[in-house]
Amino acid sequence: MANNTKPIGVAYADPLLDGATFVPQVAANTAALTTITSTAPGTPDYAIQDLTQTTPFGFATKDEGNSVLSVVANLQTRVSQLETKLKTYGLLP
Repeated sequence: MANNTKPIGVAYADPLLDGATFVPQVAANTAALTTITSTAPGTPDYAIQDLTQTTPFGFATKDEGNSVLSVVANLQTRVSQLETKLKTYGLLP
């Protein structure tokens, strides 16, 4: 007996469906919030220390805070780019 199984999650053309391609349906993503804007750190400092314990709580240096904000903004941009590409291939609604 021939093994006619197809890998799960892989799009393929089905000759019985006149060449139609199977693509699984996925739920829509949570709506994005407004994109963060930030001031670039003078000297990026990605070794973030523990937050200060004085009132108000904060980062040990301004560059550390700006570094965190720039990383968050970069992640927002990259996730948006990935969503656009996945939508192009029909993998996101």
